[in-house]
Amino acid sequence: KAVVSTQSTGFAVKVYEVHARIALERLDTTEYNQCQTRLMDLYPQNPATGNPREFLTYRILYYIYIKNTSDAMKLIAELSPEESANEDVQFGVAVFNAWSSRNYQRFFKLYLTAPKMAGYLMDSYVQRERHATLQTMVKAYKPSVSVAKVSHTLGYPDTETAMVYLDEMKVTFTNAARTAIDCKKTMIET
Repeated sequence: KAVVSTQSTGFAVKVYEVHARIALERLDTTEYNQCQTRLMDLYPQNPATGNPREFLTYRILYYIYIKNTSDAMKLIAELSPEESANEDVQFGVAVFNAWSSRNYQRFFKLYLTAPKMAGYLMDSYVQRERHATLQTMVKAYKPSVSVAKVSHTLGYPDTETAMVYLDEMKVTFTNAARTAIDCKKTMIET
């Protein structure tokens, strides 16, 4: 754990940002959140230091991780014009909008283009969202859906990678070539 004294200096901001990035790389969301919480206090006291908009983006993405729609919406509604114009923040808002509206294809497309450390944070919940998306697709596409469509929608780089996931999910295929999922016979557990 990083505890950088009670001083609210620009140096403390830098230390907490570095520590938060390391936590993201290690998928340690608890440690990341502790750093993020401290940074929220430090940024107003050190306005010319650090990367507040980058970490604002991560806060929006963290709200998706903990499924806190109301705080995310409140945060987005309170964005200043400068924050709203920031490319990183726009990314976070776009991901939240795709996630909250269940626009799965857009969500996974954004995941593949995540800037800076955003992809690390999204890694902590992308499989959860893939699972929910696959459940929805199996219900919606009866009698079958192509593996290519599922692979594309779930944001996999190719069907071979998607097949590993589909095998883990124990889906039933319509044919020996395994080109389509039998939605009637496939049960995705919740």
